[in-house]
Amino acid sequence: MKISAGLPTGVSAALFDSARRRRLLEARLSALLEERGFAEVLLPILDYFEPYRPLLTGRRLEQLYRFVDRDGQLLVLRGDFTPMLARLLAPHLDELELPLRLYYRGDVVRHQPLRPGRMREYSQLGAELLGGDEAEADEQMLTLFFDLLLEAGREAPEPVDGEEHALRVVLGVAGALDEALLAGAGEQEAPELAQRIASRERTAARRAGLADVVERGYPTDLSVLGGTAEAVSGLLGLRDRLSAAYRDAGVEIEVDLAEFAAAALDPRISVGAGRRGYYDGLMFAAYAPGTALALGVGGRYDKVFRSLSGDCSAVGFSCGLDLLLELGNAAPQS
Repeated sequence: MKISAGLPTGVSAALFDSARRRRLLEARLSALLEERGFAEVLLPILDYFEPYRPLLTGRRLEQLYRFVDRDGQLLVLRGDFTPMLARLLAPHLDELELPLRLYYRGDVVRHQPLRPGRMREYSQLGAELLGGDEAEADEQMLTLFFDLLLEAGREAPEPVDGEEHALRVVLGVAGALDEALLAGAGEQEAPELAQRIASRERTAARRAGLADVVERGYPTDLSVLGGTAEAVSGLLGLRDRLSAAYRDAGVEIEVDLAEFAAAALDPRISVGAGRRGYYDGLMFAAYAPGTALALGVGGRYDKVFRSLSGDCSAVGFSCGLDLLLELGNAAPQS
């Protein structure tokens, strides 16, 4: 049971059975993380605002709830676990034994447009792997991501005939289309083209010679991607390995560069295209059967530590606990 009457827009209370089911889910997922060698961290709900200026884009900064406290300090409510964790650990990397496996759970608060399934305060569970071989770490974290989603959904009712039943996981690489966008549209038009491809506008993609990106997720000829072709080729291999491993588990894995077209790294594109978050390598998102809401998202974010004068590879993800509860307790919607 949830009660929202009298509460601010975008927040709700979980009572009785809803609270019990959330705690049980948290316990199951936390147990799996502990088994894989991840240690829990507890982070504060309040922090200073200034440290986040170099870590987040304008859009993400605007989502933070900030206020001046009684001492005149500009504070923020926790809007994201990953940058908070990075800023706390970056000064101490020399003291830490890497690779480091961490996980967290708790509420985040963001000022964002409301729509069905999206709140302004919501519960997250996530994991981070710092250090180690990057390719190996990416595959390990994707495997963990899949296993957590499958654990969350293991009590879901069996789908009836005609209903979708597979989790859909989309893989991409931040900045994968940057060179192709600049070549196809020029510096002035590339940011708009990135947005159009992310919106699946076939006409715009076709004019720029990128129709395959919208229609099948990546170009038939990877060489049109320029310097990122090798990274995308590696991603296709990763997709194939994971697809084979999860073939019978109800997970569909696809490479879709259009999904992450706005996650540009080239500043000539990213400023206008609205760069997504802080990822600078692998990116991924998972969707429940028959929905457009992401159950969880993740990726590689080495540049966060570099911006904090740290030298550490990092990859992680977060999942929305409320959406995972629906995955495990409600039948898929066709």
